[in-house]
Amino acid sequence: MATSTKKKMGRPTRYSHELADIICELIRSGKSERQICAMKGMPSIQTLWVWKEKYPEFLEQSARARADSADFYNDRRMKKAEELYEIAQRHLKAGESIPKGVVEAIKVSIQEDARESGLRDDSRYGDRKRVALIGADGGAVKVETRQQYDLSNLSVSDLEKLEALLNGIEESSDAGGSKKMESS
Repeated sequence: MATSTKKKMGRPTRYSHELADIICELIRSGKSERQICAMKGMPSIQTLWVWKEKYPEFLEQSARARADSADFYNDRRMKKAEELYEIAQRHLKAGESIPKGVVEAIKVSIQEDARESGLRDDSRYGDRKRVALIGADGGAVKVETRQQYDLSNLSVSDLEKLEALLNGIEESSDAGGSKKMESS
């Protein structure tokens, strides 16, 4: 009986730990995955996605590299802010004004680096705030609701009827036709 073995279709994978390390180092240095995949000798973005599914260690390694790249952008932002401050100090000492376009250009660049830092690691550089509600004992929050009613528009007899309902008091009529409340 002849057994047939299925041959795998497609090209063999180019994935290697060395290539994964190179890609992650490029991510760490601030390059996006799309920029890396556009470089000569690098895999396509679709291949990168497949590798992340197929190789969990690469997924984790690239996620760490992305978080590290947030530091790269934050460091760059801080350096630009220091340079802007130094420019301002030099112009102030010389009694000159700083050209507005220069300040605006550096400011936009600083804001973009801050945005990139936040996108890459929002837990440290993002604007999102996380709020956790916990109860007094550290457990779930106990929610109590109370209803308040305005009874000022009810007549005295309506208030008596309401009181009877709330207190479980039954109404009974006496011979004179007037209603009398009795407790049970």
